[in-house]
Amino acid sequence: MSAYPRHVPLAPRARLQQQEHRAVTPESDNESDDDQDDVPAIVDTPILEYFVIKQEVELNVNFRDRCIDGTTDIYIVTFSDKLEEILLDAAQCQINTDAITITDMREVNGEAVEGYKRKAAAEYTDPYSKLSHPKGRNWQAEHHDLRRIRSRRVFHSRKTDIAAENREFEGCTPVYGSLKIRLRGREDQERPRLIIRKSTLGLDSNEKSHRQLKITVPFINKNPRDGIHFVGVDPLDKRYTHMYTRHSLQPGTASCIFPCIDDHGSRCDWKITIKFPRTMGDALNQALASKKDDRKKDRSLVEEDKLREMFAVCSGFLMEEGIDPKDDRKKIMVFEPEKKVSVQKLGFAIGPFEHIDLSSEFRTEEDEVKLGISALKVYAYCLPRRGDWVRHTCAALTMAADYFTYSFARYPFDNFKLVFLEDMEEDTTIVQSLAFASNRLLYPGDIMETEIEVTRKLVFTLTSQWIGINMIPNTRHDLWLVLGIAHYMTDIFMKKLCGNNEYRFRVKTMSDELIEKDVGRPSLYDIGPALHLGAFEQEFLALKAPVVLFILDKRLVKVSGGYGLTRILQKLLTKAQIEGTDRSAILDTEKFRVTCEKGARYQLEAFWNQWVYGSGCPRFDVKARFNKKRLCVELFLEQVQRSAVKEPLLEKDGFLRAIKERRAEVPIGDVQALFTGPMTVRIHEADGTPYEHILEIRDDGSRAKKFEIPYNTKYKRLKRTRRIKEKNSAGASMTDNADESLLYSLGDVLQTPEEMKDWELTDWDSDTEKKMDQESYEWIRLDADFEWACDVKRPLPAYMYVSQLQQDRDVVAQQDAILYLANGPLHPIAAGFLSRTLYDSRYFHGIRSQAAHALTRQANIKDLPMRGLRQLMRAFREMYCYGQTNQPLPNDFSDKRQYHVRCSILKAISAVRNDDHRCPIEARRLIMDQLRLNNNEHNPYSDHLYIAMLVEYLAQAMIPSQKDDWLARQKRIQTAEETQFIEDAVEQIERVLRRDEWTHSYQNCWTISGLDAKQRLMKADIIPKRMEEFLQYLLDGTKDLIRIKSFDALIDLGAIADPTLFAFLMYALMTDRSPYVRKRLIESLARGLAAVAFGEQTEPTKQEPSAEEADGLLLVQDSAAEIEARKEMFARKENLDAALRALKKEMDLNFSAHKDQLNAAVQKAMDHPDLGRDEVDSLLDIASMMFDEAEKWILSLQYPKAWRVQKVSQHKHKSLIMSFRSRFRTKPKVPLPPINPDVKRPITLQRSSSIKITTKPATPQRTALPGATGATNGVKSALGGPPVNGNAARRSASATPGPVPKRPLDDKAPSPAPKRPKTEVELGSAITRKVVTLRTSNPARLAVILGQPVPTSTPSTVRTALPGAAPRPAVDATPKPARKPLPGSVERTPVPMLAPVPAPAPAPSTPAVSSGAAPKIVTATPAAAPPKPALPVLNTTPAIAATHKPAAAPETPVSARPKIKIIRKPQPPPAA
Repeated sequence: MSAYPRHVPLAPRARLQQQEHRAVTPESDNESDDDQDDVPAIVDTPILEYFVIKQEVELNVNFRDRCIDGTTDIYIVTFSDKLEEILLDAAQCQINTDAITITDMREVNGEAVEGYKRKAAAEYTDPYSKLSHPKGRNWQAEHHDLRRIRSRRVFHSRKTDIAAENREFEGCTPVYGSLKIRLRGREDQERPRLIIRKSTLGLDSNEKSHRQLKITVPFINKNPRDGIHFVGVDPLDKRYTHMYTRHSLQPGTASCIFPCIDDHGSRCDWKITIKFPRTMGDALNQALASKKDDRKKDRSLVEEDKLREMFAVCSGFLMEEGIDPKDDRKKIMVFEPEKKVSVQKLGFAIGPFEHIDLSSEFRTEEDEVKLGISALKVYAYCLPRRGDWVRHTCAALTMAADYFTYSFARYPFDNFKLVFLEDMEEDTTIVQSLAFASNRLLYPGDIMETEIEVTRKLVFTLTSQWIGINMIPNTRHDLWLVLGIAHYMTDIFMKKLCGNNEYRFRVKTMSDELIEKDVGRPSLYDIGPALHLGAFEQEFLALKAPVVLFILDKRLVKVSGGYGLTRILQKLLTKAQIEGTDRSAILDTEKFRVTCEKGARYQLEAFWNQWVYGSGCPRFDVKARFNKKRLCVELFLEQVQRSAVKEPLLEKDGFLRAIKERRAEVPIGDVQALFTGPMTVRIHEADGTPYEHILEIRDDGSRAKKFEIPYNTKYKRLKRTRRIKEKNSAGASMTDNADESLLYSLGDVLQTPEEMKDWELTDWDSDTEKKMDQESYEWIRLDADFEWACDVKRPLPAYMYVSQLQQDRDVVAQQDAILYLANGPLHPIAAGFLSRTLYDSRYFHGIRSQAAHALTRQANIKDLPMRGLRQLMRAFREMYCYGQTNQPLPNDFSDKRQYHVRCSILKAISAVRNDDHRCPIEARRLIMDQLRLNNNEHNPYSDHLYIAMLVEYLAQAMIPSQKDDWLARQKRIQTAEETQFIEDAVEQIERVLRRDEWTHSYQNCWTISGLDAKQRLMKADIIPKRMEEFLQYLLDGTKDLIRIKSFDALIDLGAIADPTLFAFLMYALMTDRSPYVRKRLIESLARGLAAVAFGEQTEPTKQEPSAEEADGLLLVQDSAAEIEARKEMFARKENLDAALRALKKEMDLNFSAHKDQLNAAVQKAMDHPDLGRDEVDSLLDIASMMFDEAEKWILSLQYPKAWRVQKVSQHKHKSLIMSFRSRFRTKPKVPLPPINPDVKRPITLQRSSSIKITTKPATPQRTALPGATGATNGVKSALGGPPVNGNAARRSASATPGPVPKRPLDDKAPSPAPKRPKTEVELGSAITRKVVTLRTSNPARLAVILGQPVPTSTPSTVRTALPGAAPRPAVDATPKPARKPLPGSVERTPVPMLAPVPAPAPAPSTPAVSSGAAPKIVTATPAAAPPKPALPVLNTTPAIAATHKPAAAPETPVSARPKIKIIRKPQPPPAA
């Protein structure tokens, strides 16, 4: 530092609260507003009257310097003649504002021709500079509120959206407006302008005047924080060198790449020219070994990698490709998108990619001929040596493209490109005709566990090209429609690929999950503006939107007879493809509803209000009763969603989400009191025939409904025992009588007595069978057509659910029955039917897996302990082991359904707990033997993920489900068998970790599962905590997924309390090159703070009784303090405020000793220049969790530096040696006067170098005030003062120019007039004022105006009156008596008065200054202005004559005169 700082403590709140709060607009967001506290929200930028019709970008990519430079040409059409400046978006760029040019464009013969080109005056302020605190303000992590106030413009999200329709005629909305370009050039600023105002109220938008401009902006982007990511550039990064663009839903990221209009509705034509190195050697500035290379090398490449050709993949069609004529080491590629697109949907990637033509490899010749020109070309690009994985991962894309072309419409673009990249923050990113996918999604041909989900994600990128890129939402509120339709189309294809059972089972699972999560969440319509908050909002939208559209399709098909959502989308996409207009390519929520209503001829207003604009899901309480007299089934339906729904408890994964939603003020939808619509009820009557009845639930004000359903069959029911006897009898023929036979479809296995004995199965008792015989129907199923996403509580007997499970072939009905048996009462018969379902391979594998998980709960049946566990173990040994031993059969994963059931059984066994809350030893040994004796020698598929699951299940089985005092005592006195098992289990985990070091598993899943198992065992105190077990995996060069898991483990084990480990965590967050790792670290840190807030790392303290109260026979359960502590602990998960208060309390109690170190670590992270916008935003939220807002900060000021020069006495011949010494001046040269807080500062007059004359139309004369005898008795002051004498109110100047008489300054001068008292003005009287503002920097001119002596050295010139009126007679001038001076030494100038006297007839005389109009004169004189020639007084007001003179002929009224505004620039001083 060149100067020592002076620290001044400041209290921000005491100072900031005194400032005037005002709304901040993009134009007024300057440095003076950075410190305001409690400021109102930023006002959204109004729509600006210009639009971008085309943009051309030239980019030059420099990998070594992590830099992009170039120029962009933006073609803009303006809609208004009043437009003074153009606002563009640019961030983290270096822009030379002196090199920005504007070119006028004109149309000649239908073509745009460039006209006059000029330099533009521009201003640029980087909005990302607000992310760091200003120099000198020592802001720490505790000043997170001030940091957020300063950077609020960067984090701002629009509250109101501008529709994307008619943007070409309305305008655009820049997100930052950081680059302001004035349309008038610098040389045009001094030129006079002629402004012609013309009304445009009656003109159509197309008839408004248009002006086309071309704006050229050069820019440089170095070390980007957002928008661009470089990989393989750092010296320690050994990966292949490549780069790509990053995108986000919130505007502002695209402008980090190059200047543009970052608006989703601003779609225009594009031309992108990219210049980049030809090879990897050129990219890293490394030559071949055969060539001499003296350049500096940060990273050495092998010869093969140096020769790898670089390739660019960009949105649009490749137009040109060639070598740079100026540098043969660079390549140039030109791309042009086929259709108009916003800048947010443009992307490109550059790297040594391998090109794979998926369409030619996976499309048959027959399909190629059938599709013809509609056949879509699908290309994939990947880094070297990953082509086989890409072919296996993307095998279904070509089939999906053909299916969508057949079922919906032709692909809207020329081709589809999929690029696999490193370090991607999200799994997929979608831009026009291009999609980026993470390398984490790739898998080889022998991995099958992830194929369905990965295929779904890749197909979603393809469907988004139809809906999302080609068709865009009108506003952010319509994002649910775009994403929902894309997910719906993806699910339709996955139904074709995986089958109907997989499709319906997945939708049912999503529906059940939605019922639990859609509590206190925003509606589909309101969640759009909040999608940028995090992935959690997008996941909720991806969960609810497809379910709602699935329900909509079911209802449309029922009411229209087959006209469902698929046909509506087909017509919608075809229309957009044929018309090709912006209007047909924009999706709006209300317009889509109208389209559905027209197609199906069904009103959907109620459906829209309940499922789109409302939140929550219906919950039904159903009661059924058979009425024998009326021969009908009485069904009672009551909707209880408002009374039954409770606020969900806070979770560690949702803690950061709750904070972000509160800060963003995300609207929470109200739970609907009543959901309406048709519901299908299916009653399986006694003869087994199903009868369907449609019930219409209407909004009649009552939530309880009663329906009477007619009964169609007499009671004829066969006993179950008869069917069993017929099956067990050898050679017995089945009866042909339908009335005497009972249909059995599924679950009719394990029926023999031997099997029932081995499996411990029981049958219905006699009482239950009699009750079953008396029932009038087999079972009742509500919502048989799956038209509702609802929770139905049906108090039916258990045997009815068993009948539904066995006899209903619908997988949704079977899932409902399984869920009831899983959550119903514990009974051995229920366990028996679940075992039969698990063992029967005819069931869908998802139903069998759910049956296995349901058996876990049946393990604790009263008087029959561990029956469910024994049935699970027997089923596993029966299917996957030798006999009834733990020795597994050799792995064979060819049957994927059996593999999924196998994993489900092992997971269910690990979750079984006995009365001691522990997993039985035999269950744990079974899992460990599967891990120890695993044999995958002849299996065509890999067992990497299977072994990782076994390690996870083994750790889960070793952890007790509840931790209490009894467990703590048992831990201290472990048995030898328990101790030996723990040692063996840890050894097996270590073996898996060592094996991964020798042979790498798929994505290092063995190491990740081993670290996860150790973390969970250490947290449960099964093994001792050893942090070094995880620290060894945090070194640079370790795989990202392993490092992320190690950080998760350290934070979960309480490393956040260690200041050293916390500082290391923040350092890794700052310096890690991967945005995916940084995002995961922030999420882990938020989970760690949530654990502290919930009290997971706080040991509960028990209040021990005193020595006097201690009694061996007295049992003390819980004291009042312990009960209150338990209530407080539970309240932490119920209320966010309570959790935050508890977190702050824990920080003060347990972290107070290291608070400064934690504060410094977080401060360094927030000030790091490489973190992006979202990362800084999340860090501010984390800082707000940890620290209270500081009440002051230290301001560092630099002392001025002074130099002391001294001549050295000894010096050489003909030389002069001077000694310069610097010092810092800590005191001012001139002592500052003491500040008196009681004395107010005088108002500082604004200085100006121009004269501005503003006149207003004259108004009718006012009536005299009460008490006035005539016009001559008094007039009212122009400043609103009381009436004074008319003669004293007049002031005149001499008829000829010359010196004005001086004011009397001696003792004989008349005394100043007394101060006039205030008078009340009548409310009804009209007050008219005419204000004339004179500003000059010439003292001589000011002297003439004020009537003071004019300096004799400068002669004055005669100035004539302004044209437009006849000359006016001179009025006798009398100087006004001096007034009371203002505070200070400034003499107050007299104020002229206004008299309501008619103007006299004009006289041919020289102009004179009169006080008739009482002008208000505001002066500002510089202290040291050079003398200038004096000018005469301007006659700006009409003269006023005495009342006794005759009235003259009327002149031109003042209101009819034109408005005149004269601006006179300062004249140069006279030559010496």
